[in-house]
Amino acid sequence: MHSTKQSTSFSESINRKVNDVIKPPITSSRRATTIGNIARGSSAVNNLSCNIRSVTTSAMMTSSASHPRFQIQRSPNEINTNISNGLPSVKPPREVTIRVKFIRLGEVITLQEKFFAEIVIEARWLYDRTAASWNPNLYVKNAIGDIKQEITSELVDTLDEPIYLDDSTHDVIYVWEIRKVVGTFWEKLELNSFPVDVQQLSLQIVTKCPTDECILVENRFQPSMVNREAFLAQQEWFLYEHIETRSTITTEDFSFRPIRQSTYLVTCYVARRPGYFYWNVYLLIFLITVIALTVYGVAPELPQSRLQITCTLLLTSIMFRWSVSRLLPPVSYLTLLDKYTLISLVFISLNSIWHSIIGYLIRTMNVSKSIDNYVLALFTIFFFLYHIIMAISLCQALHHRHLMLENDRKYASKLAGMFETFAQGHHAVQRFKDRQNSSSASLFL
Repeated sequence: MHSTKQSTSFSESINRKVNDVIKPPITSSRRATTIGNIARGSSAVNNLSCNIRSVTTSAMMTSSASHPRFQIQRSPNEINTNISNGLPSVKPPREVTIRVKFIRLGEVITLQEKFFAEIVIEARWLYDRTAASWNPNLYVKNAIGDIKQEITSELVDTLDEPIYLDDSTHDVIYVWEIRKVVGTFWEKLELNSFPVDVQQLSLQIVTKCPTDECILVENRFQPSMVNREAFLAQQEWFLYEHIETRSTITTEDFSFRPIRQSTYLVTCYVARRPGYFYWNVYLLIFLITVIALTVYGVAPELPQSRLQITCTLLLTSIMFRWSVSRLLPPVSYLTLLDKYTLISLVFISLNSIWHSIIGYLIRTMNVSKSIDNYVLALFTIFFFLYHIIMAISLCQALHHRHLMLENDRKYASKLAGMFETFAQGHHAVQRFKDRQNSSSASLFL
């Protein structure tokens, strides 16, 4: 009997272990329980939200139905109006009119590409009582070093008469700012047609405000002007009367966020007086090149004498070219004067090479001396041919000055139309014609 009970208990223990193995693990049962609880919780939440939504909808419908304007249907235009009224209003940028006066122009330094000027910048904008201290903060971008500035401002009306804030009779009030600037300014010079070049002297007036706040425009009622009587470099340059203006937008990248700024460009024009270079450069190089042709008067049996003369002329031309190149900045292109001097150097060098060749041929091969005459004729034709080409190029460069004088005439007529009386305008045009006739000779010669 004892053995039977032991076997029964042993079999029961084995059955319990088997059942424990067949049962799912504790983690699975816990996960199933958790998922069931979440499902029951989410269904309860959904039922609760549906109940709340239904109650809220019914309450809104009840309150709207009880409202007296419930039956009024809203039009799409009314909806768009309400939407637009909700957006913030954007103010347009302020327009600042600019007028520039070149009071005095000083020396134009070609080698350093800069010029000295004394200018007056007149800025005008509408006065806003809500932003009385607003200012465009103008400055000249191409100024070099420290410049002197004097700034004054006042409130004026449409007739430029000064007014006061307590005067309520004026509906339109302007802020008139006068900025006097004295200093040196940088300008990139175009020297392709040197020494008959026409240069532009520009001022880049920039505001520190972004374009969505301020833009610079031209003053159409009072155009910019230049004082030709106070031009200090009249012996070297000819100053034109017309002024060109242009408004553009530049980007200031030297900040964390690039700012687009309004820029106002004012340009006056000067033409170099080429008379000095005609007599001291072109004429001397022409004489040196002509002397290279006279070397053929020496017998070809004496190449040492010919080479001595031509090498002396070649060294003289090289030294002369270096002295002229010191007047210009080291540009990467050739000017008209550079082309003429280089062709002259090549011409003298080719003559030197031929003198050494003809001496060798006569001494070793007994070549006839008549071939030297044919070569002389060939070099003479080449000499006159390249001089004609250079003269045509010079005339084409001078033609640009005729166009600039025509722009001066149009600008004088424009200014004459702004005078109050016909007599004042006629006098201004006649004064311009007299000055133009007296300065034509010095402009082209």
